[in-house]
Amino acid sequence: MIKKLQESHVYDEWYLGDKEMYLDLPYYHSCYYPLFKEILKQIKRQGIHLVLEVGCGNGALAELLLEKANIKYRGFDFSPVAIEKAITRTGHSELFYIADATLPESYDLFYDGIICTEVLEHIEQDLEVIQNWQTGITCICSVPNFDSDYHTRYFRTKQEVVDRYGELIDIDEIIMIKKPVLSNISWKNYLRELRWNRYRPRRLLEIIGLGSFDKVGGWFLFSGRRR
Repeated sequence: MIKKLQESHVYDEWYLGDKEMYLDLPYYHSCYYPLFKEILKQIKRQGIHLVLEVGCGNGALAELLLEKANIKYRGFDFSPVAIEKAITRTGHSELFYIADATLPESYDLFYDGIICTEVLEHIEQDLEVIQNWQTGITCICSVPNFDSDYHTRYFRTKQEVVDRYGELIDIDEIIMIKKPVLSNISWKNYLRELRWNRYRPRRLLEIIGLGSFDKVGGWFLFSGRRR
């Protein structure tokens, strides 16, 4: 597998090259929706009020949080195209800014909770990123259990997550969330895929969510306090 360079222009091209527009789906039709819903639960359970999202991407999670959570939100990404999409999606240009997660000055504002999902696996200096976060704050992060040409690393077990991040975050919970096999989980697309795959029993089982976490892939969502 040829790995992509982890540079902003690579992700600009990724967002601009989304011919099927699945990245721009409503958040509730996105394959990331199961992950987003659990993050929302964690924010409410942890009592976070001022959220900073590291690597906000196109603003899909931000859109959900602004609709469903009683919080103040800011988010940044190093991809200008992603920031443009986040602003277009939410209509809030004041909430997003372009910044590099590896630089301390990117965090020069007040927050009591960090959200960092689908980011750490892309960054060679992932530990240095976490070292930039304020001590004592609540962190909600996710990492994948599957490889990709955009991934610098991935994790097979909860223990691997603890081994990598436990010295920086006092992890109190790790949840395994299966990734839907469909990029578009709308009912219309779901029913169409069931019809198209009616003679493929293994694929049908995966579509209805019966595939294993290890087989279909997913995320380790972990939360805790920055040490």
